[in-house]
Amino acid sequence: MRICVIVAVSVPDPIALYPLNSKYEAREINNKQPEGTLGNVSLAAGPDGKPGGSFQFFGQVNSYIDFPNDGGLDVNHSITMLCWVYPESSAISGPLFYYTDYNPSVVGGVQLWIDSGKLVARFEESYQEPLTTTDPLALNNWHYVGSSYDGNTGMASLWLNGTSVVSQDIGYITLATGYNVAMGEIYDNRFFQGRITAMQVYDVALTAVQINAVKDAGRGDRGTTYS
Repeated sequence: MRICVIVAVSVPDPIALYPLNSKYEAREINNKQPEGTLGNVSLAAGPDGKPGGSFQFFGQVNSYIDFPNDGGLDVNHSITMLCWVYPESSAISGPLFYYTDYNPSVVGGVQLWIDSGKLVARFEESYQEPLTTTDPLALNNWHYVGSSYDGNTGMASLWLNGTSVVSQDIGYITLATGYNVAMGEIYDNRFFQGRITAMQVYDVALTAVQINAVKDAGRGDRGTTYS
């Protein structure tokens, strides 16, 4: 006789979960953060194929979502950022979630990017060598992507479909997360072309088990709430 044992996975609450769909638009699911500002974006089908499940970014000026940061997105010590992304071009590069003060003379803070089709992350306000995937993400496909930094160990990671694909010890740093956040467009004419949905931000470095446990959080029209 085969016995199946189901073990519940404990995951801390996110500091922000933006479903980015027709129900919530640019609002945080539990109104814990200020509502984002929509630029020239439009609703599109999400990972489940249903309409209104994501936002389409057009890879051009004014195609963005900006998220105000009144301190609620400032983590300092550790972070995990996760979202679903559907890239449509590897010829241009743009931000998925980028802490920035929109000043061209400042490198900017914590960043999750698509750069020439590859997933890229940077964690501090310097020209620190970014973490980058070896291969570009397949175009016109949905990918569950993310990045994390553990302030207890100094380890930074890139995540693709629930698996750590790049890890590096970058030492003990203070995360640059005091800025507002840009999605889709940054000040120096770099743009993302494709779709984004279900953006999650945590003030801890989640484990692989936890990252897979929240894979569906915020997806779909109805969204997912946290108790």
